[in-house]
Amino acid sequence: MPPLCSGQHRQAQPGRGGMGMDPEKRAEQQTAAMTEKLSLSEAQSAKVKEINLKYAQKAKEMRDNASGDREAMRASMVAMRQEQEKELQTVLTEEQWQQWLKIREEQKENRSERRDKAKDKKKKKPEGSENR
Repeated sequence: MPPLCSGQHRQAQPGRGGMGMDPEKRAEQQTAAMTEKLSLSEAQSAKVKEINLKYAQKAKEMRDNASGDREAMRASMVAMRQEQEKELQTVLTEEQWQQWLKIREEQKENRSERRDKAKDKKKKKPEGSENR
């Protein structure tokens, strides 16, 4: 019989999207991606890394102290993300900011598509299951 895994154990494992990743590594990866996609200068990259680290640490604290109220957690995360975006906007040029907004929108659409595909898979019954 396979061992049972608790939700905490699965959540602590790094995977796609950086779940379970420490804030420093998360900030590093976010900054590297932004530096490449937005052609950030060294000075911009350093400031963006500071911002990303600050908010990655805040997000970790929020997850660690979560009370189980998913809606409250989601609202807090959305508010925090808005704060982060305001700070990032002060570092980026107008052109970079517009490109960043476009990238964020594409990421949102991709997440939505993946969620829809996952829901479709759950709805489909395995072949032959209706005869059981």
